Formats: sequence, structure tokens, C-alpha cells
Amino acid sequence: MSTYSILNNRRNSFPSYSYLIFSLLIAYMSTAQAADLATLKAINSAGGLALPHPGKGEQWEVEFHLRGRELTDEGLKHVAALKNVVVLNLRDTQITSAGLMHLKDLRNLRRLHLERTQVDDEGIGNLAGLGDLEYLNLYGTKITDKALNQLTGLKNLKQLYVWQTGVTEEGADKLRKALPGVKVVRGIDLSKVVVVKKPEPKPEDNLKWLPAEGKEKPPSKSKPGSFTIITFQNKSDKNIKLYWIDYGGARKLYGEIAKGDERQQNTYSDAVWLVTDEKDKPLGYFVAGTKMALAIIPK
Repeated sequence: MSTYSILNNRRNSFPSYSYLIFSLLIAYMSTAQAADLATLKAINSAGGLALPHPGKGEQWEVEFHLRGRELTDEGLKHVAALKNVVVLNLRDTQITSAGLMHLKDLRNLRRLHLERTQVDDEGIGNLAGLGDLEYLNLYGTKITDKALNQLTGLKNLKQLYVWQTGVTEEGADKLRKALPGVKVVRGIDLSKVVVVKKPEPKPEDNLKWLPAEGKEKPPSKSKPGSFTIITFQNKSDKNIKLYWIDYGGARKLYGEIAKGDERQQNTYSDAVWLVTDEKDKPLGYFVAGTKMALAIIPK
């Protein structure tokens, strides 16, 4: 019976997603004929996606990171049975160092994703014989510099990702010397990040104090304008309340400023601010301009 006939006869025994995968395999008939269909089914049942790799020969790409995140060490034996795997993505799965023993005979493997798995130093030795390996991602694993010491024989390794691991810069440099062509990416060392504080904005103008009983009266309500900042300084001998006069002319309490204190307030140009005593008796007004400004509440 041909490969096509086998796949077609088994169509109803697979979920729709699984059958889609096998339908794709039909398009690569020569590769599928060379593979063990039972192995493909086992990988698929474990949540994996196995597809022929474009290029010469019978090569496979296997991925578990999309719907096979419950994959454990035992499931990797099915991947090992394919032999000619060139790309393997195990990101976010449940595998540990013990499972890596199933990968040591994948001699054609060129890309391996192990990020955010439970892999540690103990299992990395199983990768030492993968001479064709060009890309290895160990981000978020439990490895240290000891793991890197076991990778010095991977002469084709070009990219190694070790973010958020126990690998030090010293360990990375040692591997770079052993493998001059490798790029070791450790991510950002937060301990060396210098936090640059932006200087506090300084007022560029002084707002005019309009006494509540003075001749010059403020607008009866605020108008929409451009963003600015007012620094209110209470130079009076009493605690005061700060009200915004809204667009309808109503008061809205924004806070209190103790005598001798100040308050930085986000506002908009043409906003009207009322200052009262603690019993809400009006003392005076400020009208915001377009520039950042200082508003001094006098004695």
C-alpha cells in the first residue's frame, strides 16, 4: 500500500489539526515514504508538528512549542527515531536534562530551541556530539558556565543565547575564545545599568496673584488649552486649599498645601485656580499660561 493510501485510510483516526499535518506530508511524498508513519503519529499525538525541511535529502523540522508544551522527556524518544531532524523547537516544554539523552544521535541537527525548559548543566553533555549545530537557545534555563565548557567542540556553532541563566561574562568569554565564530548573547546585565535621572522641570514664568477682593478679576471658568505645569508655593502663614475652576465654573478640590510647603500640579493653559483658607474663604486666584510657571501664594 502506498504512503498516500495509508495516510488516507487513517484520516478519520486523527483530529482535524493532526490530519492537516499529515496532509502537508503528502505533498512531500518521497520524504514521507522514508519516514516511519508510526513515529510521525506519535510525535503528532504528543502535540508536535513534524514537517519535511526544504532542501536536499530527507530532513525534518519538529516543533512542540505551539501546542505540545506538556511534552516530557519520554516523548523525545519519538523525535530521536526520525534521525534526520535538522530543526527542533522544544521551547516552554516540560523536558529536563534527562531527556536530552534522546537527542545525542541527531547528528544533522542545526537549530535547537531549549528556552525556558528545565535543562541544567548535567544534560548539556548530550549535545557535545552535535557537530552540525549552528544555533542553540538556552534562555531561561538552569545552566551555568559548566554547561558552556561542554560546548567547546561544536565548531559550527554560530549563535548561543543564554539570557537569564547562571552563565557569567567570564564563562561566555572563555567559549568565545574556544569558538571564535560564535556569538554568545547574555542579554542586559541589569547590575551594570546606570539609571539617568532627568532633571526636575524648572518654572519658566511667575503667575500673577489675583487677590479675591482685588479689582482685577479672573475668568469665571477655565478654558481648554495646552499642557503645562504649575508649582504652587505657600508663603502664607496658614494652610490653604487648592481648587480648580472647571469648564462650567464649578469648584473642584485638588488638595491642600500646608504653610511653607509647595505642590507641583499638572494643568492646562487658561485653567483658573482658586486658593482658599481652610474654611473655604477665597483668598485669591491664578490663571495658567502656556509656560511652566511658579505660583506664589503671598502672606
